[in-house]
Amino acid sequence: MAIWGIVAVDLDGTVVRRGLEIRRADREALHRALEAGLLPVVATGRRPATARRFANDLGLSESPLICCDGALVIGPDGEDWLAQPVPREVVRKAAALCQEHGVAAGFSTRERLYVQPGNVRLHPWRHLLRRGALRSPGKLRRALWDIAERTVVRERFDADDAPPVYKIDLFGPGSAEARPWLMSEVEGVTETMPKGPLEVVTEGVDKASGIEAVLRRTGLAWERVVAIGNDWNDALMIERAGFGVAMGDAPRAVRERARHVTGSILEGGVASALEHYLAVHAPGDRL
Repeated sequence: MAIWGIVAVDLDGTVVRRGLEIRRADREALHRALEAGLLPVVATGRRPATARRFANDLGLSESPLICCDGALVIGPDGEDWLAQPVPREVVRKAAALCQEHGVAAGFSTRERLYVQPGNVRLHPWRHLLRRGALRSPGKLRRALWDIAERTVVRERFDADDAPPVYKIDLFGPGSAEARPWLMSEVEGVTETMPKGPLEVVTEGVDKASGIEAVLRRTGLAWERVVAIGNDWNDALMIERAGFGVAMGDAPRAVRERARHVTGSILEGGVASALEHYLAVHAPGDRL
């Protein structure tokens, strides 16, 4: 099948609901897009293993993955199309600062999330209950993915003895107030979200840079991209895409960058946006 464009779709809040559910209508819409010649690409802040499982649940086992907010791009065969880890000296400094301030931090590698607890008491059942995972076998299965990928470190995360880190997430008490002391002390990183708990990746990394890696592989241009997301870390890919779509509950500034605003995930926003796009643009049409 000839591919004439790509559709990059965020996971959480876009096709994955808070309870880790995927709407059947969104799954079917992505398959119709594939049949029409659009290559679906998962673009997420999640790590590769979990991203691939969600992609499989969406029926997109042969799709490229943009993971850790663009720091890792992985082809269908598992080959790294792009890998931009956080410099080890930055990881060391961030781990030390988080320990000093008692703030919990997660260090995402290709396969695992290493958790430095800080002052947070961690228990896997809390994670399951917060996600509502006990309400159905499907929710429980997906929540267990996250737990299975976690390694809790006893003291400070050892950046020199661990695989490359692609993203650092701060969470729990004090995480939302961490910007002044962390961002003033470390260099070469950028925030993925301007509000809420701090998440950082290597400077210059975002989902848009991940899409560029996919475009280089496919020989396509940005005008051939449909990008759908619901939050700040989706803003640049939405703005640069030929057809950028913001979910209806996205922040106002993100919606203002989009060419099209669709419904929320509860309103079937992804399916609606793709139906609209495919009705207007036949294969090969210029955007």
